[in-house]
Amino acid sequence: MKKLNVLVFPCGSENAGEIAQSLRYSLHINRLIGASSCEDHGRFHFADYIGDVPYINAAEFDAYFRDMLVTHDIDVIFATHDTVCEKLSEMGDLSGCYLVNGDRETTRIARRKSLTYQRFAGANWVPHVYAMGETPISWPVIVKPDCGQGGNGIALVESEEQLTQTLARSDMPVVVEYLPGRELTVDCFTNRRGELVWAGPRTRERVRAGITMRSQSVPLNDEIAAIASEINAGLTLRGPWFFQLKQDRNQCWKLLEVSCRVAGTMVAQRARGVNLPLMALHDFMGRDVVPLVTPHVTLIERSIRTRAATTLSYQRVYVDLDDTLIIRQQPNPVVLAFLYQSRARGKSLHLIPRHEKKPLETLNQAAISPLLFDEIIHLQDTAKKSTHIKGPAIFIDNYFPERLDVAQLDDVLVLDVDAVDFYLE
Repeated sequence: MKKLNVLVFPCGSENAGEIAQSLRYSLHINRLIGASSCEDHGRFHFADYIGDVPYINAAEFDAYFRDMLVTHDIDVIFATHDTVCEKLSEMGDLSGCYLVNGDRETTRIARRKSLTYQRFAGANWVPHVYAMGETPISWPVIVKPDCGQGGNGIALVESEEQLTQTLARSDMPVVVEYLPGRELTVDCFTNRRGELVWAGPRTRERVRAGITMRSQSVPLNDEIAAIASEINAGLTLRGPWFFQLKQDRNQCWKLLEVSCRVAGTMVAQRARGVNLPLMALHDFMGRDVVPLVTPHVTLIERSIRTRAATTLSYQRVYVDLDDTLIIRQQPNPVVLAFLYQSRARGKSLHLIPRHEKKPLETLNQAAISPLLFDEIIHLQDTAKKSTHIKGPAIFIDNYFPERLDVAQLDDVLVLDVDAVDFYLE
């Protein structure tokens, strides 16, 4: 199968940056392109960048966008905003391109909280929605915009008088019961057969402008798993998506919203080994995806960049050569930085390639000193790498079957190449 040209639009948001980080090392991508209608951080997220795209409500947008898809031979589109996702789904034929989670009816429902609540009306996890003019049975209540996001425009209303005033100045308001408890986001993935293959709950412990900056993984209990399954059955989903829950007064989970896009803090799943945007590409190529979850990472803390915290006190680092330490005939600076960081901390370094040439010659050609490594384990047969690895250790390899093999060891943190910078200081 040919390598893919992937478009991320708009590309300046937090979730666009997460998609860029998730896919930047994929060997299945020819071009990873970001496009934006305004000048923002997208130019820094994507070296392959298209600016000055007309806004989606402009008369010339449809023709311009379709022409862009043809000109750049785009195969897959990630829409990073709910309104953009709905707009692109309504365009119908996107010049043969695959829009991730782009079912027209589903994007329309997910964009509007009123339609989402109507779709699942009667489920015990849907909050009570008050009709216009209905007197709430208890106070306070929440008034939120039907098409809002990021917590914008939400009001806590304490009385009927205040409700009347709030509704008068609100655009397309929805009135729902007040949910005082904890809040969770559940990142999900549905494959091409409509099967829910991943549901990962996480906390929202520190939120800025609607973006979760600190998040911990939460076990998927039966209650949350059932909600995820019912949402998946009630909508036509394919690829990464998420929903948000909040507890009511009885600590029962109630739905806040569903979204058909990648969430910025889906990075919490990638830190655990579950790269949802990359899974979408494999699913597009007709491959069955299997989440490979590490048990050693449960917390992420975000600032300008994302770091992962591991509970594993590793003593050794094992690293592959081809497409890991060296990518496209050039040294990988991130992996090298991590190796030097580990060496400075007193860890032993082990190169473990399955390499057709002599590893020393390849290292010298890339200007990487063999002296960096305490050991070079050159596998020239079908021997499993796991038989040569002694924990506690970190193992870095771009090849999934090798990671799957080594992941059977309980005291080894297994990383794809994209995840290495989580551990750089």
